[in-house]
Amino acid sequence: MKDYVGTKIAANYFRGSEAVGGKLFFDESGMTFKSHIFNIQRGETRIEYSEIQGAQRGKGIIPTRMSVFTKDGFEHKFVVYHRDDLIAFIESKKSL
Repeated sequence: MKDYVGTKIAANYFRGSEAVGGKLFFDESGMTFKSHIFNIQRGETRIEYSEIQGAQRGKGIIPTRMSVFTKDGFEHKFVVYHRDDLIAFIESKKSL
């Protein structure tokens, strides 16, 4: 399994119906999505690994879609490359 700690990857994060382009950063305790300045909706979204309930392949026609569910019941929707590797990594970190 690939270790993503200390890395960043290109990603889209769904805020409502808008797929916001940006980067997903991984550190020891969580992941942070940071949008590009060219988006209508900008900003950061932080997800601590300890707050993650699970990660899985997203539903729909987009083959690179990934969903991360937090313990508060929220579904964070992303479009990323290497989705299955990311899901395995997130699943391994959520229990720490």
